[in-house]
Amino acid sequence: MRGYAPCPETPEEESVTIAITQVEQIGRDPRELIPTWAYELLVKDFRKKHHSSHDYTERVVSQNLVFLKAAGQIRRQSRRDPRAYVRIVPTRPVDEAWHEALQRTEVYLPMSLAFADSVIHHRPVMDDDIRSGAALARTIPYLKATGMYVDPEFWDDEAGSSCCPPECNDQGGRERLGNWGDLVPSGPLTIRF
Repeated sequence: MRGYAPCPETPEEESVTIAITQVEQIGRDPRELIPTWAYELLVKDFRKKHHSSHDYTERVVSQNLVFLKAAGQIRRQSRRDPRAYVRIVPTRPVDEAWHEALQRTEVYLPMSLAFADSVIHHRPVMDDDIRSGAALARTIPYLKATGMYVDPEFWDDEAGSSCCPPECNDQGGRERLGNWGDLVPSGPLTIRF
């Protein structure tokens, strides 16, 4: 059998031990979501700051892309129907990759526009919804709905985690934001790349 290695039978009993030699990845590769050069920049930035292995870095950056894709899909749907809005949250490692991506604006802005037709904002929050694990439980189905591979190492058993300490809580991101007045155009915005 391909992929399985049965153990030799013992005289006392007939038993077979199966070793899994290959795990099938369900879903598309998240690296497909952005150009290769952009992905490589995000990986380089994360490795430089976190001193992590190349494999781990590629996986966490990929999971950040899956999270942002899901957040973008929710934003698009909620613009058509505000009742479609659902708050989803990253885990601590994915949020760390998000922080690094935010600093690479030449990648983050076009990526946000591709995923959400707008900027995907980051609001640092720690609240009971996150601490209880409810927010993460709500997040997982939206990640899977992207059709991308959802790496269980970065999502399973991460409930209640956030990069944000409790003192940064703004009650779930509902704090009223100010108006930019005439500093920002009110009509369609054209951005050249």
